[in-house]
Amino acid sequence: MTAVATGGAALASVGAFTHTATASSGGWGPLSCGNNLRLCTEVEDDKTAFGWYVGHDEPSVLFYSTEAGSGNHMQYNMKLPVQPAGSFNDNKGYTGETTPAYWFGMAMCASESYPEQNNHNTNHGVSGSAGPACTPDSDTNIIDPTVSGSYKNAPGVAYMELQFYPPGFASQFADDSCDATKWCAALTIDSLAEDPINGTMLNSSCVGQVGGSIEYVNFAYLTMSGTPIGPPNPKDFQFIGSGDPKSSPDTFYMNGNDNLTVSLTDTANGLKTTVVDNTTHQTGSMTASASNHFGQILYDPSGTSCTEQDYTFHPMYSTSQPSTRVLWAAHSYNTAFDAETGHFDFCTQVDANTSTCTGKEGPPGDQEPVSNDVSNGTYDDQGCFSMAENTNPNYIP
Repeated sequence: MTAVATGGAALASVGAFTHTATASSGGWGPLSCGNNLRLCTEVEDDKTAFGWYVGHDEPSVLFYSTEAGSGNHMQYNMKLPVQPAGSFNDNKGYTGETTPAYWFGMAMCASESYPEQNNHNTNHGVSGSAGPACTPDSDTNIIDPTVSGSYKNAPGVAYMELQFYPPGFASQFADDSCDATKWCAALTIDSLAEDPINGTMLNSSCVGQVGGSIEYVNFAYLTMSGTPIGPPNPKDFQFIGSGDPKSSPDTFYMNGNDNLTVSLTDTANGLKTTVVDNTTHQTGSMTASASNHFGQILYDPSGTSCTEQDYTFHPMYSTSQPSTRVLWAAHSYNTAFDAETGHFDFCTQVDANTSTCTGKEGPPGDQEPVSNDVSNGTYDDQGCFSMAENTNPNYIP
């Protein structure tokens, strides 16, 4: 298997993910790719999808192989970083300051996702034939996007990320951390409700019910039983439940320096993600199945309906090559590992109503007013939290 390192500024990410030493947080919208893009899959045409973008970095390793199964069955070994001990010091490096998540990725079949050519029910805004179906684990799903008219033959596609969240910063689900000292992980699947051929998107009434964006997310923490702690699908997602790892004793936690074996494989019940902690001898897992209430939103661009349908997600491709891509994503990701980078800065004062930075940015000794930003736009400084909101106050001065 060939590994290809990629990087550069991704075009559709969240703004600077800012923390603060004073004030309190406000209404940072959780599970919304429309204003909280830090852990969402980057879309290729971000301005159409969201109307704006703020860049960040996605240093990634893409794994390429023509072997059957390389696009739907893989195993990794990883060791989780250790956080510095004691009180905060500029000379120490904390994972959350540089990396809100490490993740492993894979393309998934998703009939109600971009390019939305499989929706033949007129109530969903598209009439005609049934359109292209997605055959799980098959390279018959490959199309050449440079060929005119090819999108009409493209099955719907979503992107899966198995995300690992560092400890010590403000709590999920508004921020990234599950615990003061322990790591956690979640199975996330992003879909894009857009038809580029007919120039339509999911109706605004429904968008407001699934996180405020045409890019919506299924989200489930890995648990020791393999059962979600709340509904993962974007319409039934519960911020106190699905999004709160502390709401259940079943949530799977890991420690810094733990040695992990990470497996992703298709099953009859959908993609199964398993993490074996070889240090603590505990196991966490999650399966993207309809029985676990993963789901899709039936595509209706012109009406006001918002119907969730439980859905079993399967990997899309057999192999992993540049052509086995997610058509709506900013890069040719299929089988990949990524160290999400950026989204963090220090701030001296926060607007409690908007969770934006209104003071000075930067670490102690190297600060400047927010007004000095080259582009001090609406989305540039969001998701700000007070020191008191960190799960581990030693991480912030």
